[in-house]
Amino acid sequence: MLLAIPAGARAQALYGKDAPMDKAAKSWQEEKKKLPKFDPPKTVDGHPDMQGYWGGLGSGDDIEEHAYIDITTPPQESFLIDPPDGKIPYQPWALAERNKYRAGLGRGWPGETGVKLHIDPQTFCFTTIPRANYRGGFQIIQAADRFVFLLDWGHFYRSIPTDGRPHAVAANVKMLMGNSVGHWEGNTLVVDVTSLDGKLWLDSAGNFFSNTAHMVERWTMVSQNVIDYSVTIEDPTVYTRPWTINLPMRRNRNSDEIWEHACHEGEQDYDTVKENGYTPWWGVIPPRK
Repeated sequence: MLLAIPAGARAQALYGKDAPMDKAAKSWQEEKKKLPKFDPPKTVDGHPDMQGYWGGLGSGDDIEEHAYIDITTPPQESFLIDPPDGKIPYQPWALAERNKYRAGLGRGWPGETGVKLHIDPQTFCFTTIPRANYRGGFQIIQAADRFVFLLDWGHFYRSIPTDGRPHAVAANVKMLMGNSVGHWEGNTLVVDVTSLDGKLWLDSAGNFFSNTAHMVERWTMVSQNVIDYSVTIEDPTVYTRPWTINLPMRRNRNSDEIWEHACHEGEQDYDTVKENGYTPWWGVIPPRK
């Protein structure tokens, strides 16, 4: 039976059509209300000690609420806490663009045409903020002037200064993971993210932002094994107003290391995608050398 499952699905949890809805932002608000007051352990520098191995939620295939799609995508609550309806506040042109991407995915999302025209850019082994936080696991390492995330995805990492320095990248420089600087507000690490190139998606269902996006993350330990994570995204090119994701990041107590994830080493997705006729949303795939 396992051989009949698509290769890309075997690495994820498998769900039947009767799978319960995965919890996200709405359920997290209810859980937070029941948590007792918590004073986190501190590093020698006096800041909350968040070091260790952590993980996000489910697959994150669509950060808006959705029904069952396939064996890798169960029904799931929205990741958004604001707006209250859990919908990304797209400008009309941007919603049409998102729907165009989704219509060409060929995966089973509502509104698809059945023609495979688009594919999640993460297929090509790239990731960005904030998706890097909720799509899998990561390790946190802290120093006196720096907060480091080691991600379990294609050797990506974040090294965030927390010594009060300003952004050191010119406004016209754009990068996959952007430029992050952090500071502490009490027990909360606040990370300001700019200079994102906007070429990747927020999930695998076409939700996107542009290279004018500005994000502010907030990381707060609310128990020994849970971090309250939120990110507010502002992008006047794409959205009508700022909006916010709020999720728990839970400690992975069964892990004591991050394994190498060499996404490009022997990677087969590239050729499979070409054979299936997909085109990444940023353009035509060049010939492989």
